[in-house]
Amino acid sequence: MPEIEIHGFAQSSYVRTARMVCIEKGVPHELVPLDFQSEAHRALHPFLRMPVLRAGDLVLYETLAIASYLDESRDGPALQPGDALGRARMLQWISASMDYVHGTLLRPFLTVETLSAEQRAAARGNLEVVDRALADGPYLLGAQFTLADLFLAPMVGFAESRPEFAELSEGLDGLAAWRETIWTRDSFRRTLAE
Repeated sequence: MPEIEIHGFAQSSYVRTARMVCIEKGVPHELVPLDFQSEAHRALHPFLRMPVLRAGDLVLYETLAIASYLDESRDGPALQPGDALGRARMLQWISASMDYVHGTLLRPFLTVETLSAEQRAAARGNLEVVDRALADGPYLLGAQFTLADLFLAPMVGFAESRPEFAELSEGLDGLAAWRETIWTRDSFRRTLAE
């Protein structure tokens, strides 16, 4: 039995991020489905969200806390820059992904059949920002693959499954190259299959 349990739903972008970190670090883990919004769920996460990491008596919630803990406490390639400015830029992109990209690429796609013109413009605008950031690619922080890429990848991956995505991402060559690079990673492929 793996030492690490990740509680949540396989389709959740944040659960995928936590699992991708495990895979990138070479940490065996088990995905444990949640009885969503139950008292058992509340016992693990007082705000009834996911993912939750459980390792023996340790229970951690919130994706950034889980990802940082796994990166800093386990062997394997470093997923955070070693310098203060690099870490700040990584956190900037994690925050932007959670606050802006998630709101334009996931939330609307989950709630409406067809995006409005306003929703399309917001999604396209955010994808253009990401595309510009990838000019020095192949990753959000240039040559270094970081947690920032692992936060953004499931969001873009989900959006890509929608028919509107081809139009929304048209001509964004940096984003296309990043997707091609990320989509070949074992962590992305293994978490997509479920």
